[in-house]
Amino acid sequence: MQVGVFIPINNNGWLLSTTSPQYMPSFDLNKEIALRAEKYGLDFLLSMIKLRGFGGKSQFWEYGLESFTLMAGLAAVTEKIKIYATCPTLIIPPAFAARMCNTIDSISHGRSGSI
Repeated sequence: MQVGVFIPINNNGWLLSTTSPQYMPSFDLNKEIALRAEKYGLDFLLSMIKLRGFGGKSQFWEYGLESFTLMAGLAAVTEKIKIYATCPTLIIPPAFAARMCNTIDSISHGRSGSI
């Protein structure tokens, strides 16, 4: 069995509450999480794809990073952990998605996967 982490690519992660700590997604935040996950021996990083938030008072998932770009950056700063980006399949043509996966695989020296 492999154990990984779903990185917080959108604001406030999985917490819809307005009383929980609020944060914006950033490369630095995800880099810190990736390096800790690698240090503690987790097997993979997985980013979600969410293109539109829910609005409202919490602005849940209104702000986000792009999955493939973020994972390429994380591939460059990690050494062992596998990298999984996610793709909006109705928007990105398969040939482009394949090329992006191939690029991340090159950056990560074979640690990239696809879902």
